[in-house]
Amino acid sequence: MKKALFLILIVLPALAISQNLTNTSILNVTKTWSQQPSGYTYPISIKVPTGTVPPNGFPVCIILHGNGGNAMGSITQFSSVLECHVLIGVTGYQNSWNICEENSDAPDVEMIDDLVTLVQGYSNINPNQIRILGSSNGASLANRIFVENTNTGIDIVCAIVSHLNESLYRSGNFYKPSSSTNPSSAYCGYDVSTNPLTTRRYLSISNTNDPIIPYNGGTSPVGVDFLPAEEAAYIIAQNQGYTGTQIASGTSSGNPEITEFSYLSGKVAHIRGDAAHATNDTQKSYIKDFFSDCTPILGLNAPKPDKTKIYPNPTNAIVRVERTTHHTMPYSVLNILGQNVITGIGTSKTININLTDLPTNIYFLKIDNQTIKIIKH
Repeated sequence: MKKALFLILIVLPALAISQNLTNTSILNVTKTWSQQPSGYTYPISIKVPTGTVPPNGFPVCIILHGNGGNAMGSITQFSSVLECHVLIGVTGYQNSWNICEENSDAPDVEMIDDLVTLVQGYSNINPNQIRILGSSNGASLANRIFVENTNTGIDIVCAIVSHLNESLYRSGNFYKPSSSTNPSSAYCGYDVSTNPLTTRRYLSISNTNDPIIPYNGGTSPVGVDFLPAEEAAYIIAQNQGYTGTQIASGTSSGNPEITEFSYLSGKVAHIRGDAAHATNDTQKSYIKDFFSDCTPILGLNAPKPDKTKIYPNPTNAIVRVERTTHHTMPYSVLNILGQNVITGIGTSKTININLTDLPTNIYFLKIDNQTIKIIKH
């Protein structure tokens, strides 16, 4: 009998780990703090794509709502943008996230760490492709996660209409709070210097006419002072290994028009727009491409589509892409692991893509719903 009980104890955890995440799965994350001494269980919604599970599992995007939002609303907002990701929406305590002066003092960064670890245990999930996307107040939490979280499975952080503030970065250092945030303390209690992981891709989207978050930096009604948006992206690029100067003027394209500031072959990107405290269709299209959403499983012998010509191929530097249309379309170059190494926006029938900084290998160009193999020698 004791032997049978022992077998049950060791088998049950294995069964839990082998489960698939579904729309009806229960992700239970409960935290306690001064406002909720008996514990608060975060409401969580899930949307799993239909169809075949990729060989390495689905990528996941954890979506963080703006102040006053909720889990299901954030999933609805991005379900047509990230169609091939598992979308997980979380509702913050009192529908807010703890940054400085919000209604919530919850340990939200700890909650996300627990949630990511929980999700990584499901068999239909790629544990190395967990993405964080936040809007407004949720973007501020996404930036905290970028600075504070050490789980290497989080490979992309996207902050929409809230860039770095002076609590998170000042005088050449990133900071996190040593305990609870406190609006009456200097920099809201962000008093411990820290070094973010250097393995993540980062995308920020900010608008010059945002009435809440100042694009050019300064005070705001949310209780913290902000850095200029373009400088904030440059600082993050430096953290990720960029050694050049700040990009003075980006590349403008699209309708509605956006301007891209891209560092490290697209590892860190900032998108400037004029969508106030929201996103326009061009910005959403850029998010989809940055996340490599719905990228097909690529084989090394995949045929080249006839509609788009690319030459010289093989190449040792620049490839020229000739398209049959001139409409604006984001493009990306992926390595054999399916990871983005270059991103950009095509605005004409002819595009030149510089592969000089990439090592010799096989790559794949994704553009106009096509995937084309490129050989770099």
